[in-house]
Amino acid sequence: MTRILSLGLFCFFMSFFQMASGQSNVRNYAHHPVYIYNFCKFTQWPAVKTELKIGVLGNSPLYEGLRRMAATKSTYNLKFIVERYNTPNDIKDCDVLFIPFTSPFDVKDIAQKLIGRNVMIITEDEKHIRDACFNFVVKEGKLMYQVNKQQCDRAKLRVSTKLLSLGIIVD
Repeated sequence: MTRILSLGLFCFFMSFFQMASGQSNVRNYAHHPVYIYNFCKFTQWPAVKTELKIGVLGNSPLYEGLRRMAATKSTYNLKFIVERYNTPNDIKDCDVLFIPFTSPFDVKDIAQKLIGRNVMIITEDEKHIRDACFNFVVKEGKLMYQVNKQQCDRAKLRVSTKLLSLGIIVD
């Protein structure tokens, strides 16, 4: 019940923030850490974790926002660790990987290398949703997210039905 209430409050506040900000620049990354926090909170990994490593590929303003989030949030006694990777070869053992739209690296190749490692890949370019679990999009001026349930299943990640219901499901 508390998860449903948390998710409901999350949606309410995100709607409020988007209306208040006017969404003149949706890539300002102010709200992305909240979304990613909730993606993590409402997803079940195959193994119990005490730490959740979030990686950011390349230089993205989201890195600092995620570091601030990691310093203040925890999910069921789960510690967040945020790392920056300069190249796909630097990716060692992360649980969540954010690949910004500015990344020069091939998302499909990265996804292939991560098969079997239970990594939640998050992108922000619709052409990459086939290889990602979540993808940030802008619809009617609002920041939203797409969910590729098949990719989540391949990564053995169980995403809550409430989180699925709030996203745009992509086949």
